[in-house]
Amino acid sequence: MNPFSSTQLYILVSRNLFSAVCCFLSLFLAAAIWALQMDVHSLEIVNREGSQEFAAMLATLTTGPVVRQELARAQDIVQRIEGNLVVEKNLAENLWYFYKIDPESKDILTSLRPLNPEPAPEDFEYKLVPFSLQLTGTYEQVATYLLHVETGPRLALIKSFSFRRQTQGSDSLTLNLEVRLLGRR
Repeated sequence: MNPFSSTQLYILVSRNLFSAVCCFLSLFLAAAIWALQMDVHSLEIVNREGSQEFAAMLATLTTGPVVRQELARAQDIVQRIEGNLVVEKNLAENLWYFYKIDPESKDILTSLRPLNPEPAPEDFEYKLVPFSLQLTGTYEQVATYLLHVETGPRLALIKSFSFRRQTQGSDSLTLNLEVRLLGRR
């Protein structure tokens, strides 16, 4: 015969009702604690992810004015570049640009010719408009003009240049220069 049959278990529980309820509650609470422990672990992960998102959002909010300021600055620069692009067909204005670079340029700019542009691919938004210049003057005059071409409002690319002295022992130099200005397509 089985020492712990169901009737004997019932008698034992009914005699020690308080102990039986405590055992049952202990088992139930142990299972509940285990379930909550697993839930707390998953909530910690969610909390950590939320904290990281908050930190990223806070960093974005604090750098937002700086980003807006940089964007406005970039838009201003793009607007200035767009405003200073040359139009290849507007030959008189393009040539006048080289004369108005330096007030003394009329004296040293001896030759100015537009060149035939190289064909640009169709997907390019801009094109290079080439010019050939010849300057004659002192080293300071020629160097100043060259500096004004490089740092002027129009985006210029100096493709080639050559210096030579006018005559032996003379202060005059001749600068041959091939410049390409950025222009609209």
